[in-house]
Amino acid sequence: MAELDILNPLISEVVKGIEGKSILIHSDGVKCGKTTVGCQMPKPLYLRFEQGINAIAGVPYMALENWSDFKKVNRQLTNKKTVDKAKELYTTIIFDTLDVAIKWCSTYVCNKYGVERLKDGNSGYGLWQEYADEWFGEIQKLLNSGFGLYFISHSESRKITDGVTGEEYEMMVPKGDKRTVDLVVEAADIIGYVKPNGVDDEGNIIKSSCYFAQTKEYKAGTRFPYFPKMLKEFSAENLQKALEYAIEKEEQENGAKAISFETNKEKEEKKEWTHEEIVNAIKPYIETLFKDYPEEVSDIVSHNLGMDVKVSETTKKQIPQLEMVLFDLQELAEEKGVFI
Repeated sequence: MAELDILNPLISEVVKGIEGKSILIHSDGVKCGKTTVGCQMPKPLYLRFEQGINAIAGVPYMALENWSDFKKVNRQLTNKKTVDKAKELYTTIIFDTLDVAIKWCSTYVCNKYGVERLKDGNSGYGLWQEYADEWFGEIQKLLNSGFGLYFISHSESRKITDGVTGEEYEMMVPKGDKRTVDLVVEAADIIGYVKPNGVDDEGNIIKSSCYFAQTKEYKAGTRFPYFPKMLKEFSAENLQKALEYAIEKEEQENGAKAISFETNKEKEEKKEWTHEEIVNAIKPYIETLFKDYPEEVSDIVSHNLGMDVKVSETTKKQIPQLEMVLFDLQELAEEKGVFI
């Protein structure tokens, strides 16, 4: 079990395979293979925000119609009671598309507060924070779930200003409001921009190419130093081979073996308290320390829980604050040489 101790930090390790990684693929081209590639990744589950698999047979999918549908599915994918069973069935979650999901999220928040537009809510101040929080809450759960995530997005042109030169230029970026889409952009381990290649002399479609090194033309990039800058032929097989190569090369260069996502999760796992457990853990510290250090104990409790709030009066939503109460009381006990 991992404790937060700066004297004994965890050492980062590369996780092999697609598990726990997020891939974002975008393009302004149509029918260029984005969805097909996703559906050929290991053990896929397709989240249908738009009709992207009408011509692809045999793919397990969720026929989503609104943001509430996604929330229901996301709960099953990320809830502790169901996530292990879900991982037996699925390795890759395909999110198609980001821009449609963003619109659904906006509509959900508007309906929740009874307004037509986000800017009309909150007495005219807008529901921008509520909208961002709703998106963040759901997407963050998915990002932390341990599945391989394959996000698909259309592209749109965004004006970019060079922070050094001040030059302005247009870049193709994943489509969507910056408050929402940028969370996925920043979290993505791999961002690829797909370009169609047209047809050959006989009229046959040439497979698209995918680019992973950013230019002024398009948003792209990867956290893996040895991931190729482009795949001439964009396919699920080539994408997986590129990821395998990048991880193996990293192993060779750093001398560290890649580990499974589950092993890495176990390494990072911290104790999860129930409300009753954390309250019972705090009680002996308060009972022992309060006799000689009432002011210090009272300060610790009020600082973390608020004035005149007793530990016994808290709820399970305040477990993070109770963890800090316990942490501070343990430090006080150590400082005073009190053994509990």
